[in-house]
Amino acid sequence: MFIGHYGPALAAPALVKTVPLWVLFFAVQFLDIVWGPLILAGIEQVRIVPGFTAMSPLDLHHMPYTHSLPGALALSVLLGAVYGLIARQQRFAGGLLVAAASFSHWLGDLVVHAPDLALWPGGPVAGFGLWNNLPLALGLEVALVLAGLFFYLRVTQAKGLIGRIWPFVLVAVLLALEAVHLMGEPPASAQELAMTSMAVFVILTGLAAVADLTRQPRP
Repeated sequence: MFIGHYGPALAAPALVKTVPLWVLFFAVQFLDIVWGPLILAGIEQVRIVPGFTAMSPLDLHHMPYTHSLPGALALSVLLGAVYGLIARQQRFAGGLLVAAASFSHWLGDLVVHAPDLALWPGGPVAGFGLWNNLPLALGLEVALVLAGLFFYLRVTQAKGLIGRIWPFVLVAVLLALEAVHLMGEPPASAQELAMTSMAVFVILTGLAAVADLTRQPRP
């Protein structure tokens, strides 16, 4: 899954209003943020195979640490615990939400990936393969983002003009990235994929931080 991961991040402030949106944007991609350096180091592996699925050219054949079920759970719990230690308000609830946001990444991948998510390292792999149906996969991604936007707008309010338009700017950027992914050339190498992905995650987290500055929870 690509932009669909951000749907839960946008919706999550409806549950715990004190968790910043930028933290949630970071959390939902945390597994891939860890995955990037492991790809660069050759510890985890991906092959670029144009046409591998209708939606993605990525053959994600070796991800035992970040995308196995126990690996994803461990990383999610770790991130939630770190947030709980440093948060100033609602530490327990916020930590749970951040951990859940992080693990939502694995659940989203389970729906769309070809079977490549190990139930334990070296064990059987799972994946429902929705990436093989482009209209359904794309529709799901867009629906998740738009549903997340709906909830985000319901529980936050703008501080000014920028705050009124910024959520729509953020979603427009996500949709543009999806279009580039679908219509652009596949990455030339796994290393290029990892570096580009990490740069995109940083940029999107920064854009979410602007939303935090320009909007506030509704009373």
